[in-house]
Amino acid sequence: MSGRVEELDAGTKVGGATAAAAGWSAEQNGIGVVDGHVPLRVTEKDRLVHFLNKFSNEEQREWIKMRVWEAAAMMLGFIVLNLKAMVLLGLDLFRLLVPPEEKNLAGELVLVTGAGQNLGRELAVQLSRLGAKLILLDINEKQNYATAELVRNEGGEAQAYYCDVSDQEDVAAVAAKIRREVGHPRYVFNNAGTYDYKPFLSHSPAEIMRMVSVNLLGNLWVAREFLGHMVKQNSGHLVCISSVLGYIGRQNVVPYCASKFGVKGMTEALAEEMRMERRSGVRVTAVHPFLISNISDVNPNLRFPWLFEVLSTSDAAARIIRGVRRNQEEIFLPEKLKPFMVFSKVLPRKLRRLFGDYMES
Repeated sequence: MSGRVEELDAGTKVGGATAAAAGWSAEQNGIGVVDGHVPLRVTEKDRLVHFLNKFSNEEQREWIKMRVWEAAAMMLGFIVLNLKAMVLLGLDLFRLLVPPEEKNLAGELVLVTGAGQNLGRELAVQLSRLGAKLILLDINEKQNYATAELVRNEGGEAQAYYCDVSDQEDVAAVAAKIRREVGHPRYVFNNAGTYDYKPFLSHSPAEIMRMVSVNLLGNLWVAREFLGHMVKQNSGHLVCISSVLGYIGRQNVVPYCASKFGVKGMTEALAEEMRMERRSGVRVTAVHPFLISNISDVNPNLRFPWLFEVLSTSDAAARIIRGVRRNQEEIFLPEKLKPFMVFSKVLPRKLRRLFGDYMES
């Protein structure tokens, strides 16, 4: 056996002597000695397997530690999330009792579209009474100039411009003229809109195109022209008149609902964009009126008229301006409709129809 070491089965003695007596060294040959026997030689393969098993056990322990840590972090995050939610709900409840201080509009440049009549005219007059300098846009020049005269007769300032908000090129040209002659408006009220009440198939393609172009695209074209300066200055407020019919769809107003759902989506997405870009100074507000008294062809038969009250244009304008001055992101008219509208979105459609039929019966 001189000069080499052979592998021996466990329990084998060497010449009847112990391994030590035979001059064998466990350290030299990688062999352990148990009760004077030479065990199976530890080969490189055995060592590798032993190392991998050890490594695997360590990995398993680390994996368990990581999973425990992740579970703890998730639980902590969930607790923090709920605490934040409770704080936000508490602030909302607090603001119901103690409304925030209203912004001062004195000296501010305020643009109002659809200013020639109804809600647009009331918005212009009441904003002027708060000291705002008015920029009035409407497709009806005669009525628009009449609104400007009303403002001036009360001692206010107003500039009137012809504009078809459904025409992107017209909006861009008028906006350039306004910036050149008056300046950049800090508040923009997208009020211009059109409305029709009849079955969907009674609408001509031109009528549908006109309604969507004025009610939805008009908001986009006007916002596109004036929002850039607000973002650059991190200051300004965009207000878009949507509708309760931007929350729920009803019969005989299909194109109108489509356009107002679009306005709601536009304002919600813009508000989120401003938040993610950290433009906290730029506010976006959507207004959702139920019915305003200038709409005479719809007379709903409601079970609870005190809840779905029809507002005058003067009252509606005052409530909108108050909400804007308080930086509300959504304004419902009347305000008590908000919880019903929000809650309705979590109900299955069949239940919404059931409750809707009940409210209108």
